[in-house]
Amino acid sequence: MHAPPAAAPPRQTTPEDLLGALERHPLVNLVGPLGCGKSSLAARLAPLPVVDLESPGAADALRSALAEDTARPLVADGADGPAGLAALDALRDRAPGGRPVLVVSRRSLLSRPGWALSGARVVPFRTLRDEEVRGIAERAQVHDPRALGVVTDLAAGNPFIAEAACRALHGGAAAEPGAVAVRVAPEILDRLDREAPGRAWADALQDLASVWGGDQETIGVDGEAFAALAGLSVVYGTEAGLVLSEPFRRVLALARRTRQPSGHRETRGRAAAHRRRMLLEEPPGPRRGRILEGIIALSDEEAVQATLFPGSPEDGLVRPASADDADTVGELMNRWAGHSGLDPRRTDRLVEGWMRTDPDGFLLVHDARGEPVGVSGLLRVEDRTIDSVEPLLQQHTDTLLTRYAGAGHSLLLGAAFCPDRGLHAQLLRSILHRVMALGLYLTVSTVNPGYQRLLHALRFRHHGGTVDDVYRCGRGPEVHGQDFGSDAFLEWAERLAAPAADAGGAGALGREVRHALTHIDSPGRLRGTPLLALSGAASPADLRARLREEVRALAASGSAEEAEAGRILEHYYLDGVRGHERLAIRLHLSRATYFRRLRYGLELIGLRLVRE
Repeated sequence: MHAPPAAAPPRQTTPEDLLGALERHPLVNLVGPLGCGKSSLAARLAPLPVVDLESPGAADALRSALAEDTARPLVADGADGPAGLAALDALRDRAPGGRPVLVVSRRSLLSRPGWALSGARVVPFRTLRDEEVRGIAERAQVHDPRALGVVTDLAAGNPFIAEAACRALHGGAAAEPGAVAVRVAPEILDRLDREAPGRAWADALQDLASVWGGDQETIGVDGEAFAALAGLSVVYGTEAGLVLSEPFRRVLALARRTRQPSGHRETRGRAAAHRRRMLLEEPPGPRRGRILEGIIALSDEEAVQATLFPGSPEDGLVRPASADDADTVGELMNRWAGHSGLDPRRTDRLVEGWMRTDPDGFLLVHDARGEPVGVSGLLRVEDRTIDSVEPLLQQHTDTLLTRYAGAGHSLLLGAAFCPDRGLHAQLLRSILHRVMALGLYLTVSTVNPGYQRLLHALRFRHHGGTVDDVYRCGRGPEVHGQDFGSDAFLEWAERLAAPAADAGGAGALGREVRHALTHIDSPGRLRGTPLLALSGAASPADLRARLREEVRALAASGSAEEAEAGRILEHYYLDGVRGHERLAIRLHLSRATYFRRLRYGLELIGLRLVRE
């Protein structure tokens, strides 16, 4: 593979692009999310006439403009709410021919009733890059590095949110994401009011932001409110219900968490419990993957949120690569090697082996314009791929082949690369969807510390490091894995959902104890826990022995409350009785009491370890 040229940044749509499209198509639709700058771009087409579809008399103004005998293009801005869409009827009903028209809208006209066969040429509007957002903030006289970081992070390429964040900072908001989000959230709601006046949907939208997405029962709204949510341009549908698009979801969720922390936690706790019940009834398939994705979205782990739900737009397309994509895959994998600091020659040889032994194992992610911008390399772990698999798994190969590949359901992720945060998250979550739907065992071999933190936060099993530095980058890969077969899948969901299921949650010390107990038989995972230093344990083996001793002692306590807490920890973590709901029934405890005792036991064990 040859070294590719440096990737050119995606180009913003220009007035010249729109004029060129209007020369070729009688109807052009400029589409982009709320606040991305569509109207500002359309204004740069002056002196072309503009009809504001939300203004009084817009329908008559549009009919008059369409009746003029001219080939000069016309701009119709604001095709979003009931009034604007009604005014567009004049355009839909006109005879073929006539002057070309540019319609500006948040959603594609082709998604609206009666427009699917209109022949509209849809032009997507690209969001800004981080450096462009920083430029907006600096022009707004925001220069403090921390404040610039908050603006850039919250905006995620959206100039409206960037400007609103700058106003919040100048208005006295602290340079903290939550404090700024509290000021920005009402402005988002104001802009959405044009689509659905009256705000009957406002509370439901903020609940949806808290839980990331879901069906009517998950969100806890009636059918009318659910339908109102579905009609908003910032909301889209999935197999498991509605999802609030980024960065609006993150801003509204941060605002709710800051303003109403108890309500935010309770909403998330109810959603986690509901999704767990759904998993028990849902057969393998795409919908089950979406349900579990919703449980992952409720995780409070920073690595999970930053990597899988970063608050950036996810408007790409992930698809399997074909033989015709070989050059594209090669170039993107070469960029991955350069980005990760890997030896390019060594990586080229590895990737060529992957492409030769498992050519169908690559996924490509395309941006909104259809350009390939990211790639993942996946390999079936089986005899025919052993030469490509072994360098990534090394001493773990035989174990994984024997345990999982023998059943024909093991997949190895060797690389995932996309410089765009939102599309990177979309690519990673698509991989999870694939393995969840097929019930595969997913093994990840990675030298990337960020991915290692993510896998740790996702409670994947840590198989250990490899002996050889396969990429010649100064560090060997770490190997993690998770079984997505039916029984293991549900058990993993329990581990993920347990912290969120109790709205109160455990404290930091309790979370560390929970993590250590979850991985009590994995010395490699215990080696990284802060409990080693806090407890003064001499080694992971010493910590493991002390954890077992403390749990057994708690279960034998003379205090009924402590004994119940100890028995929960003993059965769940030491005896391997999986399923919190089942264990609560077995111990004759209500669900609320069970999770109170669980949290109490984790915190108490932590305090005893630290005090000794």
